[in-house]
Formats: sequence, C-alpha cells, structure tokens
Amino acid sequence: MQEQEFPLSQNNNLVNEIEKEKEIIALINSKGTFISEITTENKSLLVANAELIAYIDCINNELHKSKAKIEWLVTAEDSKRNFIYNIEKYHIYHLKVKEADANNFLLINVLERDIHNELLDETLKECEQKAAIVIEDPDLGKFILDKNLKAFLSKSDWLNPKKQIDISLNIGENTRIKALEKVGAFLNTFEKLVNNKKEWDKKLKVYAAENLVGLANELRKNSKGMFKFIKVWKWRFIARIELISLSINPNGEFIATFDDGKLFLGHKIIINGNVNGELINSVIVENFNIEDYKKVEAVINEENSTDNKEKVVENITVIKSEKNKE
Repeated sequence: MQEQEFPLSQNNNLVNEIEKEKEIIALINSKGTFISEITTENKSLLVANAELIAYIDCINNELHKSKAKIEWLVTAEDSKRNFIYNIEKYHIYHLKVKEADANNFLLINVLERDIHNELLDETLKECEQKAAIVIEDPDLGKFILDKNLKAFLSKSDWLNPKKQIDISLNIGENTRIKALEKVGAFLNTFEKLVNNKKEWDKKLKVYAAENLVGLANELRKNSKGMFKFIKVWKWRFIARIELISLSINPNGEFIATFDDGKLFLGHKIIINGNVNGELINSVIVENFNIEDYKKVEAVINEENSTDNKEKVVENITVIKSEKNKE
C-alpha cells in the first residue's frame, strides 16, 4: 500500500489543533449557562456560554482564578433542553475543551459531572463568604441572605402604603447551596400570608385585642393622672396596634410583631401563628411584666407614707415641746 503524504504545513496544522485540545476541571460561576447570538457570513448562530470562577489545567494541576469562558454551538431546540450539556452554576465539571484563546475555551465534551476537587471546593467557599446571596421573586420581592443570622432579609408592603414591614426567612443556613435548597418552603409560607394580608392582619389584631385588652386596662389603673380613668376598648386596641415585622419559620410557622401604639409603654406585641390550618397559637407583650409597674407605684406610695409618718412625728414632737414650755 502506498503511503499517503501530507504537506508539512497540513501536518503542522493537525498537530496544532490536537495540542490545543485539553482537559480542565472547571468551577462554574453564578450566571450558569446563558445564550448569545453571533452573526457570521450572513448566518445567525446561537452560542451557549458559561463563565468560570476558576479552573484547573489537568496537564500540570495548576489552578487558574480567571474569568475564563466555555462556549459551544446550540440550536433553538437545544436552548429549550438545557443547552445540551446542562451546565449549572456553582457546580464542578471535568471537561474536554479546545483552547480558542487565553480566556476562551470551546467545549467538546463533559467527561464528569458534579465532582469534588479540594482546590476548587475551597475556592467556592471563599466566593460564598464574599458574595451576597440574593433571590428575587416577582411578587414577593428581593431577599438577601444574612449569613450571621442565617436568614434571608427583606422589606415588603403590607396594608399601610407609606410603611414597609421587615421580613425574615429564618432558614438556619448560611451557605449558598443549602440556603437555596431550603428557601422555597419559607417563600410559600410568606406568600400565603401576603395573598390574604387583609384577613391575616384583622385576625391577628382581633386575637391580640381579645387576649391583651384586660392587661392594657390593668396597666392604666396603675398609671398616674387621668389615664387611669380611661378604659381601653377592644376596637380602640385594634386601631392602635400596627404590624412591623414577619419572621417566617419552618413548617408554616411565623411570628408577627406589632407596634403597641403605646398601649404597653412601647413594648412590642408578639404573636405566634401557623398558615397550615390558619392557626394562631399565642400572643405576648415583649419583656413586659405588670408587676414591675405595680412595684414602682408601691415604692412611691411607701415613700409618701413614710414621709407623712415622719411629718406627723415631727408635729407631735413640736406640740409636746411647746406644752412643756408652758
């Protein structure tokens, strides 16, 4: 068989193409996979892209922390089916690629998925500590994870258009993956409250009034001045208090915090409830003890009575001394 000869330049091109192919272990950034459209020779092509946080070159195990990018051609149909390779954010992949330039790779194949690599796992942890973890819902708003509190925090409209209330989704996690895995159930609880906010607001206020109006009147009796003669009626109690925050807990439970409208001298009203079955479990006045206010009055009264006794003794002594002089 006669050997086929290739021109030297063609051999060199073949070698160069093979040399450009390589394997990398890549950590995908927060954007995941996205589509861009390019036009070449009067043709429009869809290109899937995924940016990297870092990658390891499998030839020398060297870690590269750069904004490199992998890309591959897709069809319109592919774009509806996870872009062929289903590359997801914050996952680590073993990839076969072709180096297009210094920070751009053409994806040839995904060799392994969701693998662990010590260097890239550590890089991911560093990124999670620095980066803000944010979720946005078109109806419920924007939530940012407070890693110290292990809760997603936000502000939301309630019934008063001029005031927003504080929202806390107490997920109990401070890492990105676990936080995002758990937050869905908490958003469902919050959504149930928001969708029926008028009914819940009324229900919570009526419950607080029924259980605390007696305590509010007892506090009035121990106060000074004309306040002790003004009774707090249930309707007035309901009108005075206002929701200021909602804390969402696991299993459909929540804590609603109300401004007391100075019914309890600034102590907040705390109500525990559950959206599953629409239950309200308990209500308290935060850090409030009626006995503390009784003691204050008692001390004042004792001081007044002691002063009166001393004055009486002084008067008696003066009267006796005057009689002795006579």
